[in-house]
Amino acid sequence: MLIDTLNECIIDMKTVREMETASADTKKQATADYNFKQLILSLKQMIDEVNLAVENSEFRPSENVVSALKSFLGACDKIVQAGAANSATTQYISSESKKLYAVIGREWAEHYSKTTVNILNLLDTVKGIIPDESRATYAANKIKKAATWNTTIDNYNFLKQGMDEADKILEDLELDEDSDILTFLKLVSEGKATLLNITEEILLWIKSEGLSDKIKLTF
Repeated sequence: MLIDTLNECIIDMKTVREMETASADTKKQATADYNFKQLILSLKQMIDEVNLAVENSEFRPSENVVSALKSFLGACDKIVQAGAANSATTQYISSESKKLYAVIGREWAEHYSKTTVNILNLLDTVKGIIPDESRATYAANKIKKAATWNTTIDNYNFLKQGMDEADKILEDLELDEDSDILTFLKLVSEGKATLLNITEEILLWIKSEGLSDKIKLTF
């Protein structure tokens, strides 16, 4: 009798342990599935940001970035096909995607710099010689809104508006595209202008525009 009761207790305890293990496994899987879902949302946001940049600027991510994104999506697809998320795989992809995000940021910074450095320097140069200095400052500030990755469509719009306004400022100077004056201003903005670059045309322009006291020489 006691043996039978003891055996029943052992069976009951085994059942309880199995239920506890199953419950723990279920919770563990639920957590893994949730983390995987968050990873998917994060990857989607990253891809959306890259697409936004490509569609609204001349930015093009490197082949390495594109390849990595495809690799992540392929790994995620395998998890979906398996029907259950794996914590180790999710953590690995999450960690690598953060590194990739930093790479994209550096690539954007390089693109942004190449695209805007000359025009920003030129705006800084001409703001001292145009009637309304705030126009140049305003245009430059718009351009700078897109300096950091994780930009939004608004920032891309500001970038375009700023570049357009900068072009309008230069257009209002009424200088020919191939004029010595515009070439000189670009050299000044790049810190490369010397006295040898000052031609008769430039001297006449400086005098006619009353800019003699606004253009400074440095050594």
